Amino acid sequence: MLAFVAGVTAAAVFLTASLVAVAGDQWWSGTDWVIFALFGTLLFLAETQPSFTMRFGDNGAVSPGWTFAYALVLFGMSIGALGILLVANTIVGLQSRRPVRIVVFNLAQIAAALSSGALVLHFFGFRESMGSIDAIPLTWGIGIFVSACTVLVLNGLLTAIVIGLHTGTGFITTLRTGLALTMSADAALLSLAPVFVIAIDFSLLLVPVLASTSYIVIQSARKSLQRAHQANHDPLTDLLNRRAFDDRVSRTIGLFGSEPDATLLVMDFDRFKEINDSLGHAVGDSLLVGFAERLSENLPPTASAARLGGDEFAVVIPGRRPQGEALQLTETLHRELTKPYDIDGFPLSISVSIGVAVAPSDGTNAEDLLAAADLAMYRAKQFGSRVVFHQTAGSAATGPGRIGLLSDLGSAIEQQQLTNFYQPQISFSTGRIDTVEALVRWQHPVHGLILPNDFIGMAEQTDLIDALTDDVLARSMCDLLLLDDDGISLAVNVSARTLHRRTFAPGIIATAETAGFPIERLELEITERALASDPDRIALTLAQLREAGVRIAIDDFGTGYSSFASLRQIRADRLKIDRGFTAHVGTAPEDRLVVKTITDLGHGLGLDVVAEGVETLEILAEIESLGCDFAQGYAIARPMPIQQLQMVVQARHHRDQVEVPA
Repeated sequence: MLAFVAGVTAAAVFLTASLVAVAGDQWWSGTDWVIFALFGTLLFLAETQPSFTMRFGDNGAVSPGWTFAYALVLFGMSIGALGILLVANTIVGLQSRRPVRIVVFNLAQIAAALSSGALVLHFFGFRESMGSIDAIPLTWGIGIFVSACTVLVLNGLLTAIVIGLHTGTGFITTLRTGLALTMSADAALLSLAPVFVIAIDFSLLLVPVLASTSYIVIQSARKSLQRAHQANHDPLTDLLNRRAFDDRVSRTIGLFGSEPDATLLVMDFDRFKEINDSLGHAVGDSLLVGFAERLSENLPPTASAARLGGDEFAVVIPGRRPQGEALQLTETLHRELTKPYDIDGFPLSISVSIGVAVAPSDGTNAEDLLAAADLAMYRAKQFGSRVVFHQTAGSAATGPGRIGLLSDLGSAIEQQQLTNFYQPQISFSTGRIDTVEALVRWQHPVHGLILPNDFIGMAEQTDLIDALTDDVLARSMCDLLLLDDDGISLAVNVSARTLHRRTFAPGIIATAETAGFPIERLELEITERALASDPDRIALTLAQLREAGVRIAIDDFGTGYSSFASLRQIRADRLKIDRGFTAHVGTAPEDRLVVKTITDLGHGLGLDVVAEGVETLEILAEIESLGCDFAQGYAIARPMPIQQLQMVVQARHHRDQVEVPA
């Protein structure tokens, strides 16, 4: 790239020197200084003042500077026009702190384009001001057209080549992904130059009229472009919106005909909802804006970024890239995006999961590519990876993706594809099963068994979670009656979204009455994060349930944002210690202290304490020694279908402790 910049610079010096050699005397002897001062001032302001700038798409902006510069060329003042352009763009480059090579290239590009256009006019015999003659000869008319085309094409050609060298994409790709729109704008501005010259030559009294008319035209064009921009861009981050991005991906793939080459990234924040809930939506919005800005700053110039919705973003990069290069690019992007953000004066860190799909191996149309990248991203989130390529997502490669799963889930509930497994909790005081937790499984007719982690989180973002919860509750109540043991209770997880539903409490009571299930044997598990979302509203719902006899357990305790006040307000019955603390209770003194502290806190508040994630007999013994009341985990029993649970319960009638299934 440096060699190309050096070559363009050398060519610009040669062309500028040639222009001075053939038109130097004409410039000094034939200049109308009033017109030069007028158009020179307009040219300088147009190049240096942002208010003159009009944005065209995502490839930068254009200003009416070319109109005034080319008008000076037609007035025979090409050297003066070039000088003002170079000075103005040097000032802009220094003010914006662009790299030196970029400033040098921009100056060389301008000099080469304008000098070439002026030399073409000289070749066609255009050696004086256009306003100095009564009628324009045919050769001059042809010369003006060829000259303007030379300026336009050379300027666009040099831009496309340097972008292509920087990003590894070709000239045609760069041109069709947005540069053509900028060139068409430059063409329109160049075509106004003869109009300005003719009007000024007729009478200087037309200057105010021409200026006001030009201002109105420019402002109207700007507003029109702003409306078009808003229709295709996200209002918060100013990135492309979902509709415009789908179109951009389709056009990017279409550039390569039957062999599309493009890389598509889908990225999503991890636990962004918690940031909104704990710090407020204003902080969340500021984080999204900062993320979008950093994303744009670290992408190749020909790449297009979009906000698909919420905290989900996407990027399409045209051109063929080996997987190693694509991985390096994505890893670098991930590293930059996860650096701390300065939000209102304090640092805020986030984690991001990125899924990558590559055309044509992962798809040859926008829909397939987006689905593949979306699935890879979801796998990255599920397995805690930073970046996952769709081709290396293992068995997920044939999966339906998040959108496909959501579309199938409604039908799955209606067609009874969901089933419940149950995991027992034992009481340390009796050694018997006290409660079984219902865990849903999805036997998909095409994709086989789908575990809860693959669809519960998605369902919680839609109203499907309500239907899913109702389905699990109704089925598990009927299943538990088959156990013929009144001493075993049923625990069911409930999301914050479902707890916000006004009809939830009456609906549960009605479901229990219909099934003939004693409602006092029902325990609802809610997370601390659910309490933090709207404690007053949720407390009202839980109060209705408690009045009916339902028990309340706080799940994953120690990982959320619940306060002692909210614990007292909702009057919970149980605390379930998160498995993250119990897994290393025998080897990590800090975790042991946390478990002991939570246990003492629960007992102090009159609550039972359940330890989750008890995977070994050693952990089971440690948990019991710390005073926990109940335990749940693989050391006791794995989740099992109701038929197997029935056999365990029946066997319990003949023994005093739980049988551990093989």
